[in-house]
Amino acid sequence: MNDKDLRVIKTKKALTSSLYALLEIEPFSSITVHKICENAGIHRTTFYKHFYDKYELLVYLLEVIGKNYFAIDIKERINRPFQVLSNSLNRETLSKIEHMQEEDNEYNKVRNQFLIDIIKNDVYENMDRIALEETIPKSLVFYVFGSIIGGFLEWQKNEEATLTPKEMDDVFHKLVNIKTINY
Repeated sequence: MNDKDLRVIKTKKALTSSLYALLEIEPFSSITVHKICENAGIHRTTFYKHFYDKYELLVYLLEVIGKNYFAIDIKERINRPFQVLSNSLNRETLSKIEHMQEEDNEYNKVRNQFLIDIIKNDVYENMDRIALEETIPKSLVFYVFGSIIGGFLEWQKNEEATLTPKEMDDVFHKLVNIKTINY
């Protein structure tokens, strides 16, 4: 599928808009591909030409909402991961669905995995910018960083912690001593 083809762009926009509208009014776990397609005015076979399932569409929607993340300097993304995520995600757009999805485990699982994956991949792609002791394998940082971010998100949910993104970054850096190299 050519992502620059106007028909593909319009179809993906219709499907993401449909999912977004549904996420504002009902839990993700109750939304079906049929509902998404009906709301978008698109046939199910067309849906499956673009997305494997509703989970893949949700990840695509999250990518669209969070596209500003990579515009921020890597040093900021590493040193202030929670603040950068908070500031780069389109808060107005995301807040409209976050309240409705607060208790939906399926939505939260996909969203958290998406956040962990973008951060892990970001760290992996920028390993040369991370300062480490020589005895620490660089590849280990990729796994540890992602695991800690995931642990923080789980902790925040399970403990109902109400820390600001800045407070989360402060606690994060007390646990993990990771710095970027100045170029």
